[in-house]
Amino acid sequence: MIAAILISLAAAQPQVPAAITRLTPVDQCAADASFVAFRTRLLEAVARRDHAYVLSIVPADILVNFGGDRGRQDFARNWRLDQPDSPFWNEIQAALALGCARFEDEFVSPSLGVQLAEDFDPFDVVVAVRSGAAMRARPEEGAEIVAALDWDVLRMRGVEAPENWIAVRHADGREGFVRRADVRSPLDYRAHFAKANGHWQMYIFIAGD
Repeated sequence: MIAAILISLAAAQPQVPAAITRLTPVDQCAADASFVAFRTRLLEAVARRDHAYVLSIVPADILVNFGGDRGRQDFARNWRLDQPDSPFWNEIQAALALGCARFEDEFVSPSLGVQLAEDFDPFDVVVAVRSGAAMRARPEEGAEIVAALDWDVLRMRGVEAPENWIAVRHADGREGFVRRADVRSPLDYRAHFAKANGHWQMYIFIAGD
């Protein structure tokens, strides 16, 4: 379902050539002063671990996961929002740091999923999101560096790798492995924002499909 949304979002944007090799985030949402103010408040709430504010900006029927959990109570319980070490804080901060793309009346962070052309299957690609990240010949630190990455779009090879690594192919044909922490999939956590009754809401924050 969410993969279909990502593909439809990308299709509605000016098409990006399939030969694209790098994809830096964009902020297409900064022109909307009300959204900028909302995003600033959200980031401030994240900094102070304000779970009450977060719950105030999600709809009552928010989809929590693909296991059937829905609503603010399930959202709070699944994310352990009352705990300062909840993974939500890092995930939402990472998503907001990677740009924002517009699609009709909604804004999407990170921007990468919307930016990718429909020619890129969201299940097949990742983007290197750490400048200087290394694609290595083997899935281990210290292995030969095949390529130094900087927002490169990489295709996943479907080759088995240790848990913290992904087998990838560079646009120029080179193959290797990257650390999962250095790349992001269009299907990783993303936030969708839209106005309801004149107020911004985060109506989707989910990963997967």
